[in-house]
Amino acid sequence: MYITRSISLFVAALSVTSAKAAPPASPEPLERRIAPGGTATFYSPNGDVGACGTVQLDTNHVVALPTTQYANGAQCGRNITITDTSTGKTAVGTVADECLSCSSGSIDLSVSFFELFAPTNVGVFPVAWHFNAQ
Repeated sequence: MYITRSISLFVAALSVTSAKAAPPASPEPLERRIAPGGTATFYSPNGDVGACGTVQLDTNHVVALPTTQYANGAQCGRNITITDTSTGKTAVGTVADECLSCSSGSIDLSVSFFELFAPTNVGVFPVAWHFNAQ
């Protein structure tokens, strides 16, 4: 009887242990990092070569990152999703330049990319952004 009770307790403990749920899978790639809130301004690439070494036009939907997030060009060519936090409007652009005057979390958008969010006479809007999975 003692052995039967011990086996019963062992089986009960085993079933409780195995019934624990596995941690949920992350719905987002681990690579996604949302930058701290900042502002978006605009600049005119005007057919010049950006810090990433490619010629960009004002009509391209490109982004200049602050020096810390530009990471010596490591982010060149990456797509990022940008959200105007005041309106919720979202669009995707490509990192093509470095913004030396941008603080961490703030970004500079090409003229046409900025205009997807606001007219240029607005000059600035609050932004959140993250790198898209590669």
